[in-house]
Amino acid sequence: MFHRTFIALRIALFAAFIAAFPAYGSVLGTYEDRSTWNGLTTGVTTDDFESLGVLPGGWSFYNTSSGVTRGDVNYVGVNGGSYTMLAINPTSGGNYFGSGTMLRGADYEAGLTQYLQLTLPDVEAVGFDLGSAFPNAIGIRIELSTGEFYIRTTEDAPALSFWGVRSDTPISWIRIALAPGNGANPSQYSSIALLDNVSYGSLLAGGGNPGGGDPGPGAETPEVTTVLYVGAGLALLMMRRRQGLSLG
Repeated sequence: MFHRTFIALRIALFAAFIAAFPAYGSVLGTYEDRSTWNGLTTGVTTDDFESLGVLPGGWSFYNTSSGVTRGDVNYVGVNGGSYTMLAINPTSGGNYFGSGTMLRGADYEAGLTQYLQLTLPDVEAVGFDLGSAFPNAIGIRIELSTGEFYIRTTEDAPALSFWGVRSDTPISWIRIALAPGNGANPSQYSSIALLDNVSYGSLLAGGGNPGGGDPGPGAETPEVTTVLYVGAGLALLMMRRRQGLSLG
């Protein structure tokens, strides 16, 4: 009797251990084509940053923790222990992508934690265009408030690359940074990320995840009730099996 109780307790503790972890797997898909993402999203709002009023060839500097707020979205650039983000409207040079006004992070500096953060109104779908002043394709790390992260490899400059995501859990923030391992190659002083045409909206009813997409790096965690039911069933099965053996 003691042995059966001990087994049941071990299974219950294992179920509680699993339940203590956050439930990942909320991402329904990631997309590298804007038209596909648009077709699965409703109520889309897009900000191309042109209304910031940055003149051609000009720029605006945001160096505080408040960054800049555009409608329902706040943008801030973290640069080590300080803040650096620019709205730029280049007409030539390494930052020129022919896309008008864009946001960009600080120049790369080894040893500093640097990223652009978008604080969102708990939306379920977000998409944007990414680039980098690095002349060659480079990996950009995209981290979500829901726990997942992804690497989007940009195209060779000057070309922007779309990345979008849809989630069944609201996304409250996204961080965009140079992917680990990229280092300062090929240039120590090049902007980490260029951001433009930020779109957000809600899931299209019944949209599902046609075309597959990337469900994200985290495997889905079973719901707590499912784990407990399975655990209880296994405990009962093991007790009955043990009882049968003891009866010969």
